[in-house]
Amino acid sequence: MRVLTVRQPWAWAIIHGGKTVENRTRNLAGSYRGPVAIHAGLAYDEDAVIWTGPVPTPLAIDEDGSHREPRGHIIGVVDLVDVHAALDCMTQEHDGDWKVCSEWSERSGYHLVLANPRALDEPLPWKGGLGLRRLPLSVHGDALIGPVDGCTCGAGRISYQHEPMCGFELVAHLRATA
Repeated sequence: MRVLTVRQPWAWAIIHGGKTVENRTRNLAGSYRGPVAIHAGLAYDEDAVIWTGPVPTPLAIDEDGSHREPRGHIIGVVDLVDVHAALDCMTQEHDGDWKVCSEWSERSGYHLVLANPRALDEPLPWKGGLGLRRLPLSVHGDALIGPVDGCTCGAGRISYQHEPMCGFELVAHLRATA
């Protein structure tokens, strides 16, 4: 599984606000497709806007302030289903304006196309970083699981007698948000 650090309120928008595209200057995913943990970075983008036409408008966010917190935590998991260059999805409208594949898309760089957002019941403290990094956790059904040292099912040392998921423990529950 991979993890991607995203500033708030964008991390919140990916998990709770219907944001289906993460914009990056380069294709940091390569050929990887699959689950990605969304890590809310420590920084907050005070100038967050979305393009809904020729003039930017403020991001539609919860009035209770939940889009600001938490920071420095993994807040959910999405599926990375596609990556493409912005130029590959641009079309020219009849009025001459250029349109991209999503209202969340920028007109340059690369679009990481995200689907199936699942929020963690409890945010998980994690250290952020640049790029799409490997995460020593996995998704199994509606759970985020992590490896532990040794057997957790009581079968002992003979590996063929272990129960499914032996050697892993529950880290957090996931719940669908869409």
